[in-house]
Amino acid sequence: MNEPSGLSSAAPETPRPRKPRYAVEVRQVHRLSPHMVRVTFGGEALRSFEWNGPAAHIKLIFGPAEPEPGAARPTMRTYTPRRFDPRGPELDVDFVIHGEGPASSWAAQASAGQSLTVAGPGRSYVIDARAPWYVLAGDESAIPAIGTILEALPAHVPASALIEVGDRAEEHPLTAVPRPHTSVRWLTRGREASVPGAVLEQAVRELNVPPGDGRIYIACEADAMRRIRRYLLQERALAKTQLVTRGYWRLGATDHPDRDYGEDVG
Repeated sequence: MNEPSGLSSAAPETPRPRKPRYAVEVRQVHRLSPHMVRVTFGGEALRSFEWNGPAAHIKLIFGPAEPEPGAARPTMRTYTPRRFDPRGPELDVDFVIHGEGPASSWAAQASAGQSLTVAGPGRSYVIDARAPWYVLAGDESAIPAIGTILEALPAHVPASALIEVGDRAEEHPLTAVPRPHTSVRWLTRGREASVPGAVLEQAVRELNVPPGDGRIYIACEADAMRRIRRYLLQERALAKTQLVTRGYWRLGATDHPDRDYGEDVG
């Protein structure tokens, strides 16, 4: 029903509080694969950084963290913190080098001593230790999130990971310590694939999902995520409570919103 002109029953939207910001510098750059780089950040400001769990997100700020009044808003991009060591303190962030965009371009030339600003973290993924199994599926953009979830799972919980990458050269260990009850399947789409997530979607469709109230985490290109979510909810009849879905990026879009959870599906 339309509201009368000039009236609205909706409460005004409360702006989200600004996340803490931390001035950091690059301490180390490590090439994980031909198209993935791990940058280790350090700095005394990180002593107050609060690691809040797996698959959290941070903002990387490229440019002045506090611009002059009237100046343009600095460029920001959302990433998953891969590791935080409070003893350093050090924060690892893994970047996919895809040849375009401010974050990818920055990471491709990153070297020790360069400065950056980190904001966050945002909310993380809540592990349900009672779940009998986990399925984690995603493309390159989700590798850090999937790695942190695997490391946070109880050791006895079976987990299957499906990872779509460009080619076999992109395969690398997902966890620092092997997990005896985890299987990892790397899916190669080829560099010229026109439909991102198609290989991942097919693998999910072929997956023998175990019985019981397990958990599935899907993170990839936004349209592929929706196709997979729709399939799991409508054709596999999984409960929404079993699914967490994230559209980390969208083909043809710049700076896709970091709160794309696919909740318009199902």
